[in-house]
Amino acid sequence: MKKPTHKWAFRSRFRADAFGWEAPKLASQRLTETLTEIKAVARVDPLVAADSAIVLMEQIWPALAHVDSSSGALGNLVN
Repeated sequence: MKKPTHKWAFRSRFRADAFGWEAPKLASQRLTETLTEIKAVARVDPLVAADSAIVLMEQIWPALAHVDSSSGALGNLVN
């Protein structure tokens, strides 16, 4: 099996406790950037993009655990 050759920028952005409780706007922006990056790679290599989606799912909960989402901004973005 071929190793993924793309260096994902989102791996460093979505680390544990990356966002404080006051950062839903920044978290939304980072998630939008990540989805744009994954979609761009999916046009060229869908298998690498699928692998990155799994990595994102593993990293998203620890990174966004303390973000205040009472405004619904993150929920709207995810939908």
